[in-house]
Amino acid sequence: MAEMSFEEALARLGQVVDALEKGEVPLEEALDLFAEGVRLSKHCHNLLEKAEQRIQVLEMEES
Repeated sequence: MAEMSFEEALARLGQVVDALEKGEVPLEEALDLFAEGVRLSKHCHNLLEKAEQRIQVLEMEES
């Protein structure tokens, strides 16, 4: 997952959410999907934090 871009992770997270919302997967698969969704969400959050830090650095350089 570390190599997954923000866009890829967000798209996969959307697929996971769709599958869970349909409620058509067996319980064990739903639990696995939920765990994957949590990991994807954390990955996206981390990438967004890194982007925010880069923006802050660029803003400081501009000052």
